[in-house]
Amino acid sequence: MAKKLLRSSLLVLLTTLFVGVVTLTQPKVVAAGKDAPKTLDTDSRLAGWWKLDETSGKTAVDSSGHKRKGALKEGLSFDKDSVAGRIGKTLKFDGKDGYIEITGYKGVTGTKPRTVTAWIKTTTSRGEVISWGADDFGKMFTFRFHRGRLGILPNGGYYYMNDPIHDDQWHHVAAVIKDAELPNLHDDAVLYKDGVIAEIHDIGLLDLWPIDTGSDLDVTIGDGFKGLIDDVRIYDRVLSDEEVMALFKLQSDRPLPKPKK
Repeated sequence: MAKKLLRSSLLVLLTTLFVGVVTLTQPKVVAAGKDAPKTLDTDSRLAGWWKLDETSGKTAVDSSGHKRKGALKEGLSFDKDSVAGRIGKTLKFDGKDGYIEITGYKGVTGTKPRTVTAWIKTTTSRGEVISWGADDFGKMFTFRFHRGRLGILPNGGYYYMNDPIHDDQWHHVAAVIKDAELPNLHDDAVLYKDGVIAEIHDIGLLDLWPIDTGSDLDVTIGDGFKGLIDDVRIYDRVLSDEEVMALFKLQSDRPLPKPKK
């Protein structure tokens, strides 16, 4: 009887040790993508991202995952207008008729916060980088040249940077509207040039209407613009200074930087 009890005890002990060893040697299984760090490229608040890397056809793919494809209009096509960009390939706009329409996408509307960013290269100071909204006071959101400088025009007022950027060099530009009950250009708009907050022109602010963007018009890119536009993004949130700098430094695929305290 004692021998049977001894054998049973030894069997239980060996089984326990075996299970413990197997448990320790098994690799830890993590669900794919669950713990992957969030980046500016994978941010769920990235509402639209047009790399413009295509080399043929008349459709610009949306890399944000929202399938908001762009239709190249008025003779613009990747077959004849694709050129070397700041990142990969991009499009050359002729400043006349060609533009991109994000069919069915109305952009960030109402008073919601937003950030738009792009790389641009031009020798002229006219035309739009991106726009959407409605043809009424305070209802447009247009990131374009005004009086030779780049800025925001909500159709009733303007806000534009001091430094000219039509020098045939690549510049990263961004426009932010902060979270506010009734956002306005004076208190809630921020412009960035090459990763840092841009100085505003002495007469570059006329704040007449609150920003309450309409939803009549689809988003368009490059209307009236002559030059190159690359890597266009819309976020439906405010990007921090550090995040805008990360885009400028081409570090959008890295974990999001922590805001400075």
